[in-house]
Amino acid sequence: MIIVAGIQDEGPTERVVGALEAIGANYRMFDQRRVGTADIALEIAGNDGGGSIAGTFRVDSETIPLGDVTAIYLRTMDDNLLPGISPLPMNAPVRHHCRRLHELFLGYADIASARVLNRPTDMGSNRSKPYQAHFIRAEGFDIPETLITNDPATALDFISRTWDTGGAVIYKSVSGIRSIVQTVEKPDLARLDRIRWCPTQFQRRVPGTDIRVHVIGQTALAASILSDATDYRYATKQVGVEPTFAALELDREIHTRCVQLAARLRLPLAGIDLRRTPDGSHVCFEVNPSPAFSFYEHNTGLPIATAIARFLAGEAD
Repeated sequence: MIIVAGIQDEGPTERVVGALEAIGANYRMFDQRRVGTADIALEIAGNDGGGSIAGTFRVDSETIPLGDVTAIYLRTMDDNLLPGISPLPMNAPVRHHCRRLHELFLGYADIASARVLNRPTDMGSNRSKPYQAHFIRAEGFDIPETLITNDPATALDFISRTWDTGGAVIYKSVSGIRSIVQTVEKPDLARLDRIRWCPTQFQRRVPGTDIRVHVIGQTALAASILSDATDYRYATKQVGVEPTFAALELDREIHTRCVQLAARLRLPLAGIDLRRTPDGSHVCFEVNPSPAFSFYEHNTGLPIATAIARFLAGEAD
């Protein structure tokens, strides 16, 4: 049995559920908004029992033996922000139940023998872009020239040197929290002092075509994105024109490198952001361990949800 955990009508989750139904897979939905109808009992044996994992997971009115769970698609939001939970006092029994349930469920997802997309501990590599960059380089990808600092003078020196050589500089978050990538403009220099309280990542802007690769096990599905925006996800806001998407066939080397990078990070599901430069090389920006793939599937027709469903069902490696 496959467990799908998250918000049922959120884009990626909704598409995975639809794909599971299309292939006739046996699954159950844990919609976090119905946390009051869910419960988990987790039993982990000691050394004498070989550390075996047992217990039950109750979803709505059904009690599922954990031994029956073969795969988990995990796209949960922060349970403290759930509708119906966030307004409650900190000592509210429902809030306590919600927190404890998620602690146990996510802990189970980390140690379950089932296929999990992705285990919470393994998703932690995205919390630090510098840490993740070491894995990216180890797999043979170039990374942009980068400065991470909270010192305004150091940042100004990096920006000035880049501008002097005809380049542009972008800035974004250091952590896994989504930020809108922006280009540094001259008026921004007047507020550089603000980075003293927020270490910021500055990078030399890389010219070329954006590529998003979704890795699912040994499969890599790619899309090219053309846009004049600094951050194509917000192209309409930044330049007033939507980006152009197209399905893309990766060459064998880049395909293999993407699959190996995801495996190195222990992420059977990953969204990898590349840029193909005019000379044909590929620069890698980051690896998303919980990709909102529905945005790319909708714009390209790539069968990402189907690939995820087949992987969860054990029909693909």
